Amino acid sequence: MLDIEDIRYKTIKLSCETGAGHLAPSLSCLEMLVVLFNDYLKFDKDNVFDDSRDRLIFSKGHGAYSYYVILNELGIIPNYEIENFYSNSSLKGCLTYNPKYMLEASTGSLGHGLPIAVGMAQSFKMQNKNNKVICMVGDGEMQEGSNFEALQLASRFKLDNLLIIVDGNKLQAMDRVEDVGLSNNQLANVLKAYPCNFSKLDGHNILELKRSFDKFFKDETESFSVMFCDTIKGKGIDFMENSIKYHYRCPVEDGFVLKGSNE
Repeated sequence: MLDIEDIRYKTIKLSCETGAGHLAPSLSCLEMLVVLFNDYLKFDKDNVFDDSRDRLIFSKGHGAYSYYVILNELGIIPNYEIENFYSNSSLKGCLTYNPKYMLEASTGSLGHGLPIAVGMAQSFKMQNKNNKVICMVGDGEMQEGSNFEALQLASRFKLDNLLIIVDGNKLQAMDRVEDVGLSNNQLANVLKAYPCNFSKLDGHNILELKRSFDKFFKDETESFSVMFCDTIKGKGIDFMENSIKYHYRCPVEDGFVLKGSNE
């Protein structure tokens, strides 16, 4: 079983030891990913090419460090890729397609993941397959028009095998989300207007996450599902939390020293 605090420590370590930015957006989605991989996502870590596996499309590709660490802990991404990250590794700062590591799509350019997820979900439906498709998007990313075209198709095709997780950390690259586009409350109301199974929850609360995941993975639905998760960007490092400047800034630049280990 993946341990949340162990994954948090190793995610911070990955950034601090390599000087890689994009740590803060990798911390806001950490609990969601750990619960998903521990208890819900169907996959075989010894056969990542098993066609019956569920698909996770990580659309906010700039916040993938905790995702990399989880896949490494599961034995899917080998140690040398983590040890050489940001120098001589195939892993990139923004997620790049690599099926042997269960990295299902290149998502450095935002607004691509959800359309890909909708296409996958519809493909599985047309083939009468039971695969689930989970797509994690950022709240700032939801300003992209391609996402709303994808939502219309998800609604039209009644994609009950599709779950959209919104990482609502209220910050994007250069500003607060509400100072650029819709506030998260407004965005939540827009998403709720679709004929979907909508839930709004604390994205760091394990019990709330499990209740919402249960509804998607265990209950029968008639359309796609949306989990709108309120989160904290940079969670786990006090001075990084909710700070605009840490979208792409490694904390060691400001004197942060990582102490202790759960290894």
